[in-house]
Amino acid sequence: MKREVIKIPAKTFLCPDSNRIEIAKCLEVNGCRLGSRCATLPYLNLIAFDREYKGISPSMAGTGPMQIYLKATVDYTIDPYERVWAAFGTSTHGKLSIHSYTRNVLSEEPLSDEEMKGIPDCLETEEGTDDEYIISDYKNFGSYKVAKCLGISIIKTDKPILDEEGNPVLLKSGKNKGAVKTKQETEVIIDPNNAELDAEKLQINRYRIFFEYYGFGISDMRLQVMVRDGGTYIAKSRGIDKNMYIIPIPFLDDKKVLSYYYNLDYEVKQAFQGNYRKCNAWESWDNRRCNGYCEISDQCKQLLGWG
Repeated sequence: MKREVIKIPAKTFLCPDSNRIEIAKCLEVNGCRLGSRCATLPYLNLIAFDREYKGISPSMAGTGPMQIYLKATVDYTIDPYERVWAAFGTSTHGKLSIHSYTRNVLSEEPLSDEEMKGIPDCLETEEGTDDEYIISDYKNFGSYKVAKCLGISIIKTDKPILDEEGNPVLLKSGKNKGAVKTKQETEVIIDPNNAELDAEKLQINRYRIFFEYYGFGISDMRLQVMVRDGGTYIAKSRGIDKNMYIIPIPFLDDKKVLSYYYNLDYEVKQAFQGNYRKCNAWESWDNRRCNGYCEISDQCKQLLGWG
C-alpha cells in the first residue's frame, strides 16, 4: 500500500531568551543569534528533526490522531531544553543497536507487513532454546511513569511509638500533650493488575505480529526501562529503588491490536480530510499532555477552539 510522505515541519528552535530562530539558520556555523550557543551543534543536529510521516507505526500507540496530523502539517517550535531525554533515548538506542546480528540478536531491524512498517528494538533467543524468541523494547521513563507501569501504590500509615515495655509513648508538651506519639510508615504495594501499560502493550504486541508474520516463535515480551531519576529521593518515595526494570508485557489478541491501529490510521486520514477530534483522556494524559508536553498544543487549541 503506497502512503503519502509528508515532511514534518519543525521550523524553529526556542532560544533561551524566549525568541525563536529558524532551525536551518541556527545550525549554520556562526548561526547562533545570541552569539553563544545554548548547546553543542551535534546535540542541536540530533534533536532538530522528527521523522517524516509515512503512515501509522507501532510506536504511535497512545498518541491522538490530531497530534499525529498536526505534527505532519503545521510549523512548530522545538525547545532544546525539553528534548534532552528524547535525545538520551535516541543515543541509547543507537549504542545498543551496535550489537545487532551478534549472538542471535536482531536490533533496530526494519519490518513490515501489508498494514504498516515498524522498527522493533531487540529480538533475541530465549535462553536454552534455538527457536523461541524474546522481544524487548527499551524505554527511558521518569520514576512517576515507571511506578505506573509497575502498578505501584504507596500506603502511608501512622503507627504508635512504643517504649521498651511495649506501652505507647505519650507526647509531654504542646497542644497535643497526652496524645500517643506516632511515626509514619510507608508500604509499597506492587500489583501488576493495576499496571498502566496500555500503549506499551499495543506497541510490543504489534511488533510480535510482525515477527510471527516472518515465522519467529515469540515466547516472551518485555520492556527494559531505564529510570531517568533513579536513585533520587523522589524516585524512592514512589517505590522505585532500582535504576532499571524488566517489565513483562502480556500477549494481546491479534484482532484487538490490529483493530486499534486500523482505527488510528482511519482517524488520522480523516484529520487530513478536515474531520478533527480532540485527543481523548487517555491520549492527552487527562489533559496533562496538552499543558506542557505537546509541541503543537497551541495550534491544536487554535484549530479546535478550546483551552
